[in-house]
Amino acid sequence: MKKFVLLSFVSLSFFLSNAQDEDRSCYAMWAKAFEIRGSHEIKDGWHDGVVLSIRVGSRNDCYTSKVQVEQGKVKDIFIKFVDGRYEPYLPKYKYDQKHTITNGISKTVQTVDDELINIIFINHLLPKKQAYEKAPLPTFDDF
Repeated sequence: MKKFVLLSFVSLSFFLSNAQDEDRSCYAMWAKAFEIRGSHEIKDGWHDGVVLSIRVGSRNDCYTSKVQVEQGKVKDIFIKFVDGRYEPYLPKYKYDQKHTITNGISKTVQTVDDELINIIFINHLLPKKQAYEKAPLPTFDDF
């Protein structure tokens, strides 16, 4: 019985430590992709099909949006409904911050409700780099 309890505790500890190590939120996954692959330059104008990430505590929701970029900063944000319509997204910001864009993702800004907002320009993600081909290992017949 003691072995069963010990084994259960060790298994649960391993599961919880792995769950904390891997953040599978949509923001974290996109941020990792942009960190690895980089981004094309985000030019001024309207950008459709961007991702609006809203994080509160451990919860993260991502929505399809379109934004207007002016002088390297996000000016207007419109969130998309499932029927294809757009509506302005007008949160009240806690601080006077601008959505400046670095490497395809806007700077995190905070709302008065303590939501963390980012705009992710997924259509500007650089293509995956070519991987090197690994050499074959010798077989036992080679010895």
